[in-house]
Amino acid sequence: MGELLVAREELNERFLDADRRKFSDVEFDDIVIKSSELDDEYVRVWRACEEATREWRHSEGLSALALALKQAADYYRGVATAA
Repeated sequence: MGELLVAREELNERFLDADRRKFSDVEFDDIVIKSSELDDEYVRVWRACEEATREWRHSEGLSALALALKQAADYYRGVATAA
């Protein structure tokens, strides 16, 4: 979760950096849509972990949550570092 928060902050800084190339409207829309999908996925898995049995959470849920969080963080970091 910490990695995701750091990546989101990097993304926010990228959007606020006046010296960096701005995204076109289409690029921005794509970023918003993809971000929403990634957020929805990790929230869905998080909730599944909260509601599931301890056995499922430890056998599948936590690894699925880790993957969903990593995918979101990687995407945000990639957008933040784009030229």
